[in-house]
Amino acid sequence: MRTTSLVCLLLAMTGICFGQAQQALCPKHIETPVYPQIARTAHVSGKVAVTLTIDGDGKVVTADVPYTNQPIGLLARSTKDNIRRWTFVKPPFAPYTETVVYDYELDASLKDYETKVSYDLPDHVSILAGIATIQPSISKSKN
Repeated sequence: MRTTSLVCLLLAMTGICFGQAQQALCPKHIETPVYPQIARTAHVSGKVAVTLTIDGDGKVVTADVPYTNQPIGLLARSTKDNIRRWTFVKPPFAPYTETVVYDYELDASLKDYETKVSYDLPDHVSILAGIATIQPSISKSKN
C-alpha cells in the first residue's frame, strides 16, 4: 500500500514536470523600439508576435513573424529589427525559443512626435505613439 502511494506520487510529480511549459527567459539588454513613421502616418496599429531563437550565449539568432497581413507588415520589420538587438540571460538549453508580443497603438492625446514604450517582461512590449500628420506643402506659383 505504501509503495503504491509512493509510485502514484512520483508519477503525479513527473506529470507536473513534463506538463510545464518552457519558462520564459529574462532579457539582459533591451533596445528601445520605435513606431515606424510610415505606419503612424497610415494609422496602422496592432500586435506583432515575434518568435525568437536564442543561442547558448543569450543572443538572438533568428526572429520570425509567422503570419502578417499587409498593414501589420509595416510593423513586423521594425519589430524584427529591434528584437535582434536584444540579448537574454543564458538559457538552460540551446537553441531556445521565446515569443515576444509587440503591441503598437496610436493615441490622439499624444503629440505626433511623442512615443511611450512600456515593458511587461519577459514577453510583452507596448509602443504608444501620437498620430503622425502630413503637412501639405504650399507652393508659390509664378504669375
